[in-house]
Amino acid sequence: MSLDVRLGQRQEQRLALLPQMLQSIEVLQLATTDLLHFLEQEAERNETLELRAAARESADADSWRPAARAGGDDGDGKRAFLENVPDDAGTLVDHVREQLAFREVPDELADVVVRLCGELDDRGLLPFSLPDLAAEFGLPLTLLEEAHGELMTLEPRGIGAPDSVAAMLLQAEGDPDLSIIEALLTVHLDALGRNRLPDVARDLELSLDELQEVMARIRDLNPRPAAEFSETAAPAIRPDAYVAYLDGVVQVSLDDAALPGLGIDAEYAALASDRDTADEVRSYLRPKLKLARDLISALEQRRDTLLRTVQAVMEEQVQFLQRGKAAIVPLRMSEIADRLELHTSTVSRAIAGKHVATSFGLFRLRDFFDGGRLGGDQARAGQGRMGVAQRIADLVAAEDKATPLSDDDLVQLLEQSGVQVARRTIAKYRGELGIPSSYRRRRFGADR
Repeated sequence: MSLDVRLGQRQEQRLALLPQMLQSIEVLQLATTDLLHFLEQEAERNETLELRAAARESADADSWRPAARAGGDDGDGKRAFLENVPDDAGTLVDHVREQLAFREVPDELADVVVRLCGELDDRGLLPFSLPDLAAEFGLPLTLLEEAHGELMTLEPRGIGAPDSVAAMLLQAEGDPDLSIIEALLTVHLDALGRNRLPDVARDLELSLDELQEVMARIRDLNPRPAAEFSETAAPAIRPDAYVAYLDGVVQVSLDDAALPGLGIDAEYAALASDRDTADEVRSYLRPKLKLARDLISALEQRRDTLLRTVQAVMEEQVQFLQRGKAAIVPLRMSEIADRLELHTSTVSRAIAGKHVATSFGLFRLRDFFDGGRLGGDQARAGQGRMGVAQRIADLVAAEDKATPLSDDDLVQLLEQSGVQVARRTIAKYRGELGIPSSYRRRRFGADR
């Protein structure tokens, strides 16, 4: 009998925590502009939630915050501004193309990968069979299978999967409890939805604590891996954080002034706790108050996670803060996750859609995870993808326009500075930067 009572209590707790966990994940992924809109919607739906005037940052923080300027003595600011003007390039297809360019995937295979990406639904899943698509495209099935395999290795991990469960299992690869996670998602999902945790734990020969630990990791998996992407034009970019390097110290400040303060309406809270209040009113207000408190907690957790993540990233990118894009160090999300003792997916969500303002301009946080596939000495020499691209841009800007640098020339100049890059990579980076070939860059006579 005692065991039955305790199980009932666990059921109450788990049903209450699950929405809170989902809300924390949702809030963490939102950029500041989107979060503001989300909070306004929540306040409209929940009368117990109170939006208050935002607390201003201190004058000290305002004094060192760099502006995303549109000009500068050396032109870096202007270039950074132009590169960060919002456009229509924020789609999943564009993100896939960018990754394929950096991987040097053969053109034929890359084209098929992009074509497959265009068949994904708004969740990032592939709802069609490969044989059907092969017949529709008029392509060999083996080529489509190879392209599909390549697609499923790209970020965000899980795109191209046939369903949400398969997408989550792709994200869970490498987890020591992968077989348990697969069983939970494929065999026991209905039981989990009905909160029959003791039954599931018994079937899997786990303790309840062990089961809940695995479930906590499952909550970090995203059943909609492409949800952050949109086919619509990107909104005006607002920094989520400001970063500067002053007196040998990395300074980070979040754009908290853009967000309202959150609180609980005192009158509704008093009504819910007053025993003289009608039971119907109290039953209505209590879950509303719980949701409001959970949202306040999720917002505080988001702030802490984002601040810690930005601080850790920029401490790894001190050379960038001193010298600009050419000095960006190759960095993996797993390195930051290990440093902060977070799951890699949490870091991924923390940086998703976020931008930072620096003295060199406005950048996506994701830009600083640059060159994670480089290895050996090169990975430690500060030669990330964006850094190499910036070096190419600098070399082209300084070239003699009468005899512009060919791709072979650029390969040799980069080798002299310790950067090993293939000629084909140079061509791809030029394309990304919008730099024409040396033949098209050449100027003659008075036009020089």
